[in-house]
Amino acid sequence: YSQVGLVPVCEIPYSKYLDCGADMFFEAIIMHWLSNGKSPNGMIIRLQGFGPGVFGGNFHTHNSLYMPPGLDVVCYSNGSDYAQGWRYCLEQAIKGRVVMSVDCTDLLNRRHVDPDAKDNGLLCRYPEKGVLPFSSVITRDPNGNRISVSEIPEGATAVVTYGTAVPEALRVQRSPEGLGDVYVIDCPLLSDVPEELETAMTRLDAVLFADVCKDGAHPFATMITRLQAKDILPRRWGSVAAASTYNPLGTMLTFTNKDDIREGLQALSRR
Repeated sequence: YSQVGLVPVCEIPYSKYLDCGADMFFEAIIMHWLSNGKSPNGMIIRLQGFGPGVFGGNFHTHNSLYMPPGLDVVCYSNGSDYAQGWRYCLEQAIKGRVVMSVDCTDLLNRRHVDPDAKDNGLLCRYPEKGVLPFSSVITRDPNGNRISVSEIPEGATAVVTYGTAVPEALRVQRSPEGLGDVYVIDCPLLSDVPEELETAMTRLDAVLFADVCKDGAHPFATMITRLQAKDILPRRWGSVAAASTYNPLGTMLTFTNKDDIREGLQALSRR
């Protein structure tokens, strides 16, 4: 594709990403990184089949992401951000970067934040223009409205999350049950700390990182370390992640869910 001027978009099923596709996956990334961009392998890798879904078995629900140096990793939680984010990913691939978009099975045709309420909370208009840079996060106030990072009030409490855990955090936000006002920060970039997330940290009194991946293999662990190294992590912070197990049934049982997030916020409130 690249030899005729096209941007390669490769699709890897989640099981093969951890299996026989791994060698080619790492080779493409490492060549770009070791040459400091002099041997670019500009492409987008669509990693499909991640997170909870209607299937199971093999590694489909292994709940882990591997991010070698030289790879940009993003995971979007809704169609509007996905469209604008992919435009930016294509721009980066054209410039020679290797980008992996992690696609959550459960969100592909999901319409509702709360499936029982049939709220159509995940439906959105297709954005005709605009991009979503890696530096951006999507912030929602306690009423669920999208706001800028600068509109987060000083001393606020927030949940930082991504992918399928975003609807779970929004469900907690709708029914705080004594937790007070909760802001939800959707962080699509997983391979580095977005600039807007750093800005948000300076405005928060408490923050809970809710990772979709399993404990011990989750990208937020690295992100938390980098924020702490810059001394901008709030004094009250916590982290929840998926259970350290396989999930052959594809249910929400071992994935990060609203109960995990609620319990994490309750623990923060007691500090």
